[in-house]
Amino acid sequence: MLELHYGDGYVVTTDAIADAVMRYAKTLAEHDGADLVAVPILTPEGPAISSMLIGPSSQLFTMPHPGDAADVEDESALMDLLSRNDRLVHPPASVAEYPYEEDDPWFEESF
Repeated sequence: MLELHYGDGYVVTTDAIADAVMRYAKTLAEHDGADLVAVPILTPEGPAISSMLIGPSSQLFTMPHPGDAADVEDESALMDLLSRNDRLVHPPASVAEYPYEEDDPWFEESF
């Protein structure tokens, strides 16, 4: 488990999620971009989701946190963060290569 420090506080999440958030924040900063991401966290009441706006001015850091990460489901969130990062690092060569679906909130009719 890691504490992902953001602003004046922190959230507790898995090592993999914290690493993926840090990697994506770095890539966004390199591309002068920002994004709103959903991060699975562990609260005293149990698992939850935290929304974080990350970008070039984000000041994030991690620290170890004692505890077990077994209660935090991070598989789909981890894949989402990694794929967002990958799309920035390796953008599709054409619009036809972009894997979107019409019910995707990021889908734009202007393609």
